[in-house]
Amino acid sequence: MDTVSLDVSPRGTLRKKVKALRRTGMVPLHLYGKGMPSKALQADGSTVSKIVRQVGHNIPLYLKLEGTMEQDLVFVREIQHHPVTNRILHVDFFRVDATTKTVGEVPVVLFGEAPAIRVHRGVLMQTLHTLSVECLPMEMPERIQIDISGLEELDQGIRVSDYDPGSGIAILTDPEELIVRVGAPRIAEGESERPEAVDVPTANQAAESAAAGGT
Repeated sequence: MDTVSLDVSPRGTLRKKVKALRRTGMVPLHLYGKGMPSKALQADGSTVSKIVRQVGHNIPLYLKLEGTMEQDLVFVREIQHHPVTNRILHVDFFRVDATTKTVGEVPVVLFGEAPAIRVHRGVLMQTLHTLSVECLPMEMPERIQIDISGLEELDQGIRVSDYDPGSGIAILTDPEELIVRVGAPRIAEGESERPEAVDVPTANQAAESAAAGGT
């Protein structure tokens, strides 16, 4: 996907006074990174909310400083939300070098139909929802798609080692960890703990989701 950008401006309002800043519709931001002094910034709240939803924690974006040619390649690191309204109160951005590998947590998306569910009434259980990935910032995957159509038997699963990330991308998650498996159906009367089935999109739905840029 194309790299998005967020227009920011320097922030002189600090500490307790940021409540007044938020009332104007602005959100306080903090930029930091290795070998650079931290910066207090601010940006329009509605724009920040939209972009943060779009990029998540694993898609890089540019912070463009108002009135200058300066821009920083960053990842979202921490987001503070209001406990009641869930409105974004503060965002921390981590500056990265486009030529230096970085680590990110990439969401795992399942697609396809597992025959073990249809034939044996198995229950699909996803045990990993993100994988730790190391690569250049601009090569960070938006999502990791796992095809479950090869799961034909109960107790069959897909491990991290079964996934091939392609050239330039290293998976740091333990290769023996299970991403997903098909468990036996729970049919005993009075069973108190039943695993929830995972709603898995078809290959076409996964492709449409990827094209839409959803995260």
